[in-house]
Amino acid sequence: MDPEERESPAAPPWDPLDQQAEKFSAESGIAESVSESRAKGKNQMLPVLKNAEFQIFSWSQAVSLFGDKLDYMALLAMIAFFSQKYGWESSRAISYLSVIVALPVVLFGPLAGILVDRWDRRKVMIICDTARTILVLAIPLVALATSNLILIYTTAFMVFLFGFFFNTARMSIIPNLVGKDNLLGANSFMSFVGRVATFLGMLVGGLIVDWKWWQHLGIKPTWSAGFYIDSLTYLVSVVALLIIFKRLAHTWRGRGQGRRDAPEVKMFITQQGRMIHEVREALSLVRGSPSVFFVYCSVFMLVILGAAVFVLYIPIIQNAKDLGAGLGLGTKGVGFVAAIGSVGLVLSSMGYGLLGHRLKKHLAMLGSFFVLGIVAAGLAISKSFAPVAPLVFIAGLAMSPVFIGMDTLLHESVPEAARGRIFSTRDWLLHLAFAVSALLIGQLTNFFSTRRLLFAIGLLIAALSITGFFLTRGKKVG
Repeated sequence: MDPEERESPAAPPWDPLDQQAEKFSAESGIAESVSESRAKGKNQMLPVLKNAEFQIFSWSQAVSLFGDKLDYMALLAMIAFFSQKYGWESSRAISYLSVIVALPVVLFGPLAGILVDRWDRRKVMIICDTARTILVLAIPLVALATSNLILIYTTAFMVFLFGFFFNTARMSIIPNLVGKDNLLGANSFMSFVGRVATFLGMLVGGLIVDWKWWQHLGIKPTWSAGFYIDSLTYLVSVVALLIIFKRLAHTWRGRGQGRRDAPEVKMFITQQGRMIHEVREALSLVRGSPSVFFVYCSVFMLVILGAAVFVLYIPIIQNAKDLGAGLGLGTKGVGFVAAIGSVGLVLSSMGYGLLGHRLKKHLAMLGSFFVLGIVAAGLAISKSFAPVAPLVFIAGLAMSPVFIGMDTLLHESVPEAARGRIFSTRDWLLHLAFAVSALLIGQLTNFFSTRRLLFAIGLLIAALSITGFFLTRGKKVG
């Protein structure tokens, strides 16, 4: 479940967010690793491929990440099941899920890295994945026994919360496994297996939760199998971590933890106040920099469109055709659509990296937003899968210039002393805005159909992008 990648912009389908303290630690380690590697002319990939403990760690975490995406699919299938059985409004139920996904980042985003540094990271990871093993297993049991959305989402929130702290600790122990000389190779390998696991989780996850043969094995309803398998992936992670930490126990001896000069509750309250202060500082910088202001406007456009697609279009994919508003593809269709978009995203990432220097970044972003708005409107009126596949692929192609452009504009425009606050504040606001947008859009389904809402929001994004072309004419943006 995610809010990564850099799991950044909003957890669900588009993935990731490392805490700032951990992010800077990783970046500084990679920078040191790169400089040393250049000096020695050493290949960093071969040592990490020969590192047995790191290989166990990488592949076990890939299995766990596959389970995360499978968990998303199972939750979406569960919502569709109860929507049909008890008349739940699926768009509103998904909007509430969006809030649950984003809430750990909103509440603990600035603090998680600090807390993990104060604790024993090995214990944090083992406790978190042990808890997730039990909690994920409990979700279908709670759902089928009570059909109570509050209890289901409370359990899901705990899963996301433990996952949030686990991911923070996971990134911070990589130097302990490979050493500073091999960080670049280790992070590259982790990124590769992570992306493969994410892609397979989206593509195969939908098939797993919709597979009718689970019923012949006594697993009913079929979506509950997704939770059971996900629970097993966390158990695999726990066993792998115990093996690794036992093998490397001597390397952790004498390693001190972070300072413990303040109780955790006091730190939480202090950090929330500090986050509000940093938001104010960031907004003052936004007002004084056209490039930063443009990026923050782009963030809110992306959040509105992303929330609309997540809340409104997933039910359209899942719902039966005889209901008049659906494509009848079930949850496996969600996986297919996400996989198609991912292919476009990967291709455009490579293409934009090669050709993007020829374009003005803000114009490429506005053009991409226009395309994304038109695609959203096109998806809203498409009644079969035939036009959906190319439209989603085009949307994937249009995403990379937005993601890459936002980061690059901030790197180029923000003074180094303020860069950390700007990125941290942007990611925190992104998750907060996604949760609020999803909640509001879900409530609007009380008054408008999902297709009409998606069509209107798509046209709104297209219109805002055209407005942006005129407002940025003659201004130095990027």
